[in-house]
Amino acid sequence: MIRYLAIACCLVAPLAGTLGAQTDTVRVDPSPGPRILDYDFTASGEFVQVFLQDQQVYRAELSSPDVTLEIRGIPRSVEVPRIYRFLPALGASGSSIVEIHPARDAEYEIRAVALMGSAVATRLRLYRDVNASSRRQLVRARPGWRVGVEFAGGWHSGFVQSSATPPLGTEVEGGSDIEGCLTARHGRRLTLCVTGLDHQSQHGARNILWIYTEPRVGIIGGGSGQSGWDLGVLLRFGVGMISAYPTTPTVLSPGLFLARQLHRGSSGTGWTLQASYSRSFYKGFAKPFDAEGVTVTPKSHRVSLGIGWYR
Repeated sequence: MIRYLAIACCLVAPLAGTLGAQTDTVRVDPSPGPRILDYDFTASGEFVQVFLQDQQVYRAELSSPDVTLEIRGIPRSVEVPRIYRFLPALGASGSSIVEIHPARDAEYEIRAVALMGSAVATRLRLYRDVNASSRRQLVRARPGWRVGVEFAGGWHSGFVQSSATPPLGTEVEGGSDIEGCLTARHGRRLTLCVTGLDHQSQHGARNILWIYTEPRVGIIGGGSGQSGWDLGVLLRFGVGMISAYPTTPTVLSPGLFLARQLHRGSSGTGWTLQASYSRSFYKGFAKPFDAEGVTVTPKSHRVSLGIGWYR
C-alpha cells in the first residue's frame, strides 16, 4: 500500500506549486488610472449602477475601514465579477481597497457593505487600473494552468487477466469503468489528468483499482477561453491493484477524445463534456503454473463518457 501512495504523491507533485501560488491579495499601484466614478453611499441598501468592461481591471477605494463591495449584474444572469481585497496595511489609513475583475461587458449594481455583510455609509472612488488591465490581457493571451476535476463512466470489452494464451473457445464478457481525476489544463491544447482512480469491473473476473495519469493533446479546436469543440489524442498509463493478487498489472491506453467546452465568458472557467475511445494493452498479469506457450499481452477496447469542471 505504501508503494501506491508514493506513486500518487509523485503524480500530484507537479500541481503543488500552482495551487500554492494562488492568493486573494494583490499589489497596490499608486497611480491606477482614470477615475470613472465618485459616489457617496449614505443610506442602507443604496446602490449605484456602472458599466464595466471585460478584460479590464478596476480599483475601488472606499473611505471606511473593513469595507468591501457587493456587485450584481444587470440582468442577474450576468456572471458576478471577481473581487480581490488588498491587505489592510497596503491601503491608506482608515480606508479599504478592492480590485474588480469583470468577466463580461455589462451594467452592474454596486453596493458598499461591511465585511460582516451589513450596509455602510462610505465614499467610493472607482478607477480603471491601466497597468493591471494590461497585465490581465497579457495573461489571457498566454494562459497558464487551470485546475479542475473530471468524472466519467464507461464500458470495456472483455480480456483475460493472465499473460498466458487463453484456451480455445474461451469467451470473456466485458465490464464497466467508473473513474475520477484531478486535472490541469493549459489553454485548449494540453490537458493532463494528474492523478486518477478507475474502478474496473468485469463479469467472472477480479475487480481492479487503477491509479493512472493521462495527458491529452488537442488537435482541432477553438481558441483559449472560448466555448467550442475539441478533438485530440490521449495516452493513459496506469498501475493496478487487485485484492489478494501477488502481482501488479499495468495498462497503456492510446486513444482519441472529443470534448465540448462550455465556458462562462472568456475566462476559461466552466464545464467540459467529453467522450473518448482507447485501446488498452495490459502487462504484469501472472501466468498459471500449468500454462504453456508464449507470453501474450491482453487487450481490450474502452469507451467512456464524462463531465469536468475547470476554474
